Amino acid sequence: MSEVLAEATFPSVIHNTEVCDEIVKWGNKNGFPVKKAKLYNKMDGYVGFSPDNFYIIATRLPPIPGGWKVVVNSYESEQRIIPLNVKKGTTEVNRFILKMMEQYELEGLKMELAQESYESYGTWLLDLKVTGHPVIINAFEDFIENMR
Repeated sequence: MSEVLAEATFPSVIHNTEVCDEIVKWGNKNGFPVKKAKLYNKMDGYVGFSPDNFYIIATRLPPIPGGWKVVVNSYESEQRIIPLNVKKGTTEVNRFILKMMEQYELEGLKMELAQESYESYGTWLLDLKVTGHPVIINAFEDFIENMR
């Protein structure tokens, strides 16, 4: 269940290319720190997620008055286990996947790699526990699936 924690508006002089930076600045200044924001079409706006169970979303206001409506909402974290492919008998994850994991952590996910790999149907896997907003977990899961 989502609860509105704060609301604000940004002026119309802020363009689409600048709104992500403005979300981060505004959030940090007003006690809702996020590290990164980006466009999420599924949420119809620019969103910065926090691992602390809130997100900031900025959506365009109509041409009159113009600008951006900014809302901070709470959310219930979801947790999933995502198996990652590794080299046989190791915990060595693909470097590109590790880089993307860093990016998704900036976007608001918490991630924890298991200590031991295992074999499943001839493939070696390592479990990654991911916690955060379902929309961003789905995006990360899609990325991993496309890497297989």
